[in-house]
Amino acid sequence: MAVVGAGVAGSVLATLLQAKGISTVVYDITPSYRKPCGEAVPAGLLDQDWPEAVEKPRILNVIKRFIFMVDAEVVRVYESKRPVWYTIDKSRWIDGLRSRLNVVSKPVDPESLLDSHSLVADARGPFSSKGVKIPVWRAYADNPGIDGESVYLIFLPGRLGLAWVFPHGHMLNIGGGFMDVKNPREVSVKLVSKALGQLPKLRGEAYSLVTVFPRIELLTRSGVVKTGEAAGLVMSLGGEGIRPAVLSARALADAVSLDDDGRPFLDARRYREGVRSLSIESRTHSLMLLAASALGKMGVERILSKAPEDLIKTWLEGRLRGPHYLVKGITALL
Repeated sequence: MAVVGAGVAGSVLATLLQAKGISTVVYDITPSYRKPCGEAVPAGLLDQDWPEAVEKPRILNVIKRFIFMVDAEVVRVYESKRPVWYTIDKSRWIDGLRSRLNVVSKPVDPESLLDSHSLVADARGPFSSKGVKIPVWRAYADNPGIDGESVYLIFLPGRLGLAWVFPHGHMLNIGGGFMDVKNPREVSVKLVSKALGQLPKLRGEAYSLVTVFPRIELLTRSGVVKTGEAAGLVMSLGGEGIRPAVLSARALADAVSLDDDGRPFLDARRYREGVRSLSIESRTHSLMLLAASALGKMGVERILSKAPEDLIKTWLEGRLRGPHYLVKGITALL
């Protein structure tokens, strides 16, 4: 079996297939992993939902406090006594998984592999997903004294998107991405400077893309199966991608078996059922973001300040799925 893309979804998928005794070759354009994001995951992913055959990433920080801002104004603070998120050492974790896989460093079109492999998975993230693509910038920065349990989520008035400030060990992970903004660095730096009262010294800057308003596509017409963000399984309210990548990769690995001739084949129905809750959650995020965007700055402020506590909690914990949560979000807007 061939897997194209050795990010979170591709590396986890190949690791799980390898544990099942399914020979897999992984293709990736780069020899080591580097994709900018906040490197945060809901605590429940690591504590309850983690695939046993996959090495866990190293936890850097336990997040219990969230400061929501619109420009320089704090509109909501959410606090929990229990861990809500963990920040992780994402690049080291992925490179560790890669080191135990058969990875070929070269660009490959998944469809070109169909003649030589009985099953091909596309795990190229935003580079093969269907939806709106937003450029994202991230940098590590010196920590001027922010505690290791708090994060800042900073929204730009009149624009879809956000900037973030996450603890990253003893440093900070800062970045952002915004609709119709080609240079997210400039906007993110301004928002972070206002939020913190200063701009920390930046290190290790990087750019990439994230998909919003994704269209779910699990299987292409040619027969390539997709997983993670490539399949549209990414959450538009905040751009969360690590958890859906891990869970969709597990669902796909569970749906792949060997036939009597030792060739891998896909149980497509089982895969669709395995990612059903993620698909519903992704669509719920898109609809809520669309509703908020219709009211612009006022919509963002309303949904952050007026939404009930359980809606914010459910969103942060990665459980925002189903029409009742959509109704709660729209009620907050109105």
